[in-house]
Amino acid sequence: MVLEDPSCTDSIIDDWQSLLPATLKKWGVEQKDLQSFFEDFRNNLLQNHEDEWVQRHVMYPGLQETLKDCKYPWYIVTSRAKHRTLKLVDALLDMQWPEDTPRLYSKMLPPNEKKIETLQQILNKPMVKEQNATVHFVDDRYETVKAVAAEPSLSPVRVYMADWGYSTQAEKEAAQDTKGVRLISLNEFQELLKWGIMMGVDDGCGDDN
Repeated sequence: MVLEDPSCTDSIIDDWQSLLPATLKKWGVEQKDLQSFFEDFRNNLLQNHEDEWVQRHVMYPGLQETLKDCKYPWYIVTSRAKHRTLKLVDALLDMQWPEDTPRLYSKMLPPNEKKIETLQQILNKPMVKEQNATVHFVDDRYETVKAVAAEPSLSPVRVYMADWGYSTQAEKEAAQDTKGVRLISLNEFQELLKWGIMMGVDDGCGDDN
């Protein structure tokens, strides 16, 4: 769509629900066919050109070192397939996780429901319950953080909307106005991983919402 009309990005964001079926009809294709084509292309790239596939994934500045040095337990909760996620953990973090690692929750689709279920499981882990540990959830999808923040069983979880991900400016602004959600910068996220708190927010030097 962008190749056909580079100026259409605003309409894609504002009117995606009606624009998608209209565009598919104009092209004469089904959504499932495009999804299948993309999945096949991605799998072929991974299987036959792994180095090229890895190079297409670049971590945000400083995050690689912070994740590798993090002394707190952290988990990946993603809609991405397990085998692709493990490849990236290996290639980008130089961490070899086994297939059955408890630190990876993959194929989280639909994302809202599955991520809520996963967070409920994490809250019930002995190391969380017995040590009264704080669970922090960071995502760049506004609908997901809104759903998590609104789930009563997840009230102990601190919910953050990443301001460095794929979200739009309108979604960032909506997150700031959503009860139980805090907008978090990349630097603040790295502070959270390093210290377990965000300087100026959780250290008594700033106001929490």
